[in-house]
Amino acid sequence: MDFSRLTANQTATPQLTRLGEAQRLANDHDNADTNTTAGGPTIGTVVARIENILSQIIDSVSACQELSITFTLRRPARSRGQPDEVRFPGRNQQEAVKFARILLILQLSHDALVSGTILTKRHIFYQHQDLFERQTQVDDLVDDIAFTLGIGRADLNIVAASKGVLAGPVTIHLTDGSSLDPCSGDLGVAIPAIQSVSAVHLHQVKWFLVVEKDAKGYPDLTTRAFLNYISTRHPQLPILALVDYDPDGVRILRCYRHGSDRLSHEADLDTQAIQWLGIKSDQLVQECADTNSLDPRLFYQSSQSTQVSITSIACREPISYLGLRERAVAVSALKKLPSFSSSDIETLEIRRELQVMLTLGVKAEIEWLDESGDLCRWLDNEIGSALSLSSTAL
Repeated sequence: MDFSRLTANQTATPQLTRLGEAQRLANDHDNADTNTTAGGPTIGTVVARIENILSQIIDSVSACQELSITFTLRRPARSRGQPDEVRFPGRNQQEAVKFARILLILQLSHDALVSGTILTKRHIFYQHQDLFERQTQVDDLVDDIAFTLGIGRADLNIVAASKGVLAGPVTIHLTDGSSLDPCSGDLGVAIPAIQSVSAVHLHQVKWFLVVEKDAKGYPDLTTRAFLNYISTRHPQLPILALVDYDPDGVRILRCYRHGSDRLSHEADLDTQAIQWLGIKSDQLVQECADTNSLDPRLFYQSSQSTQVSITSIACREPISYLGLRERAVAVSALKKLPSFSSSDIETLEIRRELQVMLTLGVKAEIEWLDESGDLCRWLDNEIGSALSLSSTAL
């Protein structure tokens, strides 16, 4: 790697907007009907925070002083990250490279905010592979920069490529004048970054169903932001979640509701109104009783089951034993639940399901519902019951 050329190119600061321009951005944003989360910072505020950092760097260059950026690493919500100084040229080459990476991301974010464009973290990595060796380096720094500035990642106009897909009678209008029609194909459309959405029209939609499938892993911020957008603007619309009956499925549900420890500063994307449709222990027992499929002798052997990763696309049995990793995940999830409260129905339900899961020692994937009967029939019954309970509660 040509380090001297790299640092010279990547530490060049962007042209700063005039103070009046930043103020105009703030005023325009305040007066507009935006899709940002209530209480979030305006574009002008974020631009001003970035420009404050860049101005300090320019002052240091003018004074022939060592360059530095105050930087805070993310920590779990229970602990506080302590600010640190990342310097250039720094104590070693690693610190100098980190400084260049941070400065580049600040520059790209600044330019994206001023021009009104949206960048993906994937795009940053592919366009600057001379500076970033791995995609995770971009991912972590973007989240840490957002945490340092006290904002969400999306407020930087930098998003992750969406893993979520939307299908149904919905029209998504984008800020560039185009629109997306999730009914136009069999596979739906990728959920767009919420900053690029100007409006969402629901055509006789009675409920939203979130399905955790296709080895997508834990929900990404783009999907969480879109779900929060729908929940905030249509609070009367039930949002239901169907996840695997395993500890990871429970954690995915809680991530939609409460976010994650790693991204505690993104709490404004939570969708606490999401309802757990299934799979739950009583549904598992009922379906198995109807099909006589709860006999452990019919399960996939534990020794084989534990060798398959959660994200593997290898063929797996839809019902099997919990592996050691999954038991550890369940125990960890139980420890992180809030203190016992008889009035907290959600926590009581999660705690009970995890305890029953550990007691039974089994897990079941969504595909099991199809093998044990008819998934469409099951969904009709369960969604109907959930909607009835919702209307009764109202």
